[in-house]
This record gives sequence, structure tokens and C-alpha cells, in this order.
Amino acid sequence: MFLFAHLMESDWIEGTRNGDEGAYRGLFNHFYAPLAAFAAEQVGSYDAGREITQEVFIRIWQSRAEWNPSAGGLKTYMYRAVYNQCLNYIKKEKTRKKYEDRSVEGMNFTDVASDSTALERELMVMLDRAIEQLPERRRMVFVLHRQHDMSVREVAEVLAISPKTVENQMGLALRDLREALGDYLK
Repeated sequence: MFLFAHLMESDWIEGTRNGDEGAYRGLFNHFYAPLAAFAAEQVGSYDAGREITQEVFIRIWQSRAEWNPSAGGLKTYMYRAVYNQCLNYIKKEKTRKKYEDRSVEGMNFTDVASDSTALERELMVMLDRAIEQLPERRRMVFVLHRQHDMSVREVAEVLAISPKTVENQMGLALRDLREALGDYLK
């Protein structure tokens, strides 16, 4: 399976670099939804997350001849590019908010099944709130590792930190979440 996925990724990379719209479309179709969800989680807005992700894909197409993500793997490259765009967006938003006197509320992206009990819904809301309260780096590590199924190594590459730091931050995140949800876990 790994070899097949690697071959598909190399086809997307090479095809996109050569201007093959089909390869680029395959790349887009494979990565867009999870990257947009990841961006939305980071910036607190589904629309902004979509725009950030679209900007990354536009930049890839515009600079396709020089594009070379193969060093750390395509998935890592894509998440890192979106993460960097999220940081840029957050910086711009902080500057904008400094000069505006209004606040923007984030959206809650928890999918709660219609047949869930009230307690399950309440627990999911509490979990979302607890995740939002984590320090930024800890939250990023948790979201990438647990919600986007990235390995410790992949998270380390995306965030440009050591794997040991990823492990430490995951441990702290889990501890913080257990503390925040203590009453619900008993």
C-alpha cells in the first residue's frame, strides 16, 4: 500500500510540475478536504480555512515548475504549507482586530450524530472547548496527531519541532484534556 501511495504521490508531483491539469486535480481532490478542515480548526472559521487552502493550491499551480515537495513527503509538505498560511492569516487577523472594536467568534466543527444522547453532545462540546483552551503548540500537536492521523515524525516535520517535543506536547495535551473533562470521565 505504501509503495502504491508513494507512486501516486510522485505522479501528482511530476504531473503538476509538468503542467498536467489531471495530476493537479488528483492532488487537489486528495488533499483539499482534510487540509481545509485542518485550516478551519486552526483559524476558527470554515470559510477562512477554505480560502487559506485554496491559496496554497493556487500558489502551487503558479509556481509548479519550481515546486518540489519530495524532501519530507507530500503530505507533510501540504500540511506545512497550510500551517504557514494559517500563521500568516492569524497574524493579519490580530493586526486587524487591534484596529477594530469587534470580535469574531469561531465556529464549532464537531459532528454530533442525530441519535447521540444529550450527555454525548455535552461531552463533545466540552471536548471542543478543552481543545480550544490548549496552548497553541499543544493544540496543533494534538489536532495533527489525533484528528488528522499524522505520525509523531510527520507532526514534527510540519511544525518544525523535534519528535521528542511532539511526544511531550501530546502527553501534556492529554493530561490537560483529562483534567478539563475529569467530571465527565468518571
